[in-house]
Amino acid sequence: MNNMNRNRAIGVSMRLVKRPSKGFWGILEHSRVDSAHFEKYASPPDAVGLIQGPVAAILAASDIAEKSAAVQVAEIRGVCPTHMTVIAVYGDTSAVEAALRAVSEELCNTLFDDHEY
Repeated sequence: MNNMNRNRAIGVSMRLVKRPSKGFWGILEHSRVDSAHFEKYASPPDAVGLIQGPVAAILAASDIAEKSAAVQVAEIRGVCPTHMTVIAVYGDTSAVEAALRAVSEELCNTLFDDHEY
């Protein structure tokens, strides 16, 4: 099973939005959770990656994304504020693509199984 299929099997999906529209920014920024670590952009970034899935998987994905490329990651508040299910990866297009590629390739390696076969 390739990494993309393994990530789908654990319930993670990813999207890449290039040159987001004003409407997209309005919705996204309204839903972004403010955090002290997130630096505001002077102008909107070229691209946004969206990663949706179970909390443990997207937390691991956020770590992989920020370590692999010059991007910022933020939590996006959904319908139910007690469940984080989406993160946004902000940056220039090539950096966001690299971050999503790294998540796609490495996320399945974060599953812990102490039973080696």
